[in-house]
Amino acid sequence: MNPESKAGIQSTPFNLSDRSLARIGWLLPLVTVTCSMGVHLISGNARDVPFFISESDYPGIERWIFTTGLALTGVVLCILSYRFRNMFDTSEQITKLRISHTSGMTTGISLVVLAFANMYDYLVLHCVASIFVFGGGLIWGSSTHFLFDITRKAAKKLRRVGLVMALFGFVIMNLIIVLYVAFNRSNLTQNGSLQFRLDELQPVIDFAAPAEYLLFLGLIITMASIDWDLKENEASHSSD
Repeated sequence: MNPESKAGIQSTPFNLSDRSLARIGWLLPLVTVTCSMGVHLISGNARDVPFFISESDYPGIERWIFTTGLALTGVVLCILSYRFRNMFDTSEQITKLRISHTSGMTTGISLVVLAFANMYDYLVLHCVASIFVFGGGLIWGSSTHFLFDITRKAAKKLRRVGLVMALFGFVIMNLIIVLYVAFNRSNLTQNGSLQFRLDELQPVIDFAAPAEYLLFLGLIITMASIDWDLKENEASHSSD
């Protein structure tokens, strides 16, 4: 196996291009989250609607979908971050490259942890991993955006839209939750089950969950725009 080939990951009997990795990087989490949330809703396991994405990591088929899909996505992000380190290895971009590589690896590893640390059994670890996934994803998307100096204008615009959507969703989601808890702390149950506490928080989840969907979709759009950019890179190598 040669993970440092200019054309992508090369191994017998298959070759995996950088564009293929990027495509997997946005299609796999999109399909995973859509399917796990759909199964969670249709099976009748959902507490209420809307619900947080991580609530679909519920015992049953939805957990298998959620855990497998996001764990594989985390591995793909780590590989893609490593590939970018080799692709943009120039002294002019060393700072941006370090930020992109570090945040990409952090996001990928955190996503693997989040995939296995479900919120029902490992709430604290799950919350910490979620912060690193979303925060790291924003940093990785932004720093990688600046690595593509020569890029399609449409791809760059799409990436900007995705990053703005993700940042807006991230800020709104956290701001709503923090303000609600701060002003209603005395009325919230401290020692109840997670299911009961989520029910209590449903008035804020009604707004925070859609913000999380916007954050997730923004990161997916960002990755899709990178896929679009890598199409030209793949074409240039095939023509050489």
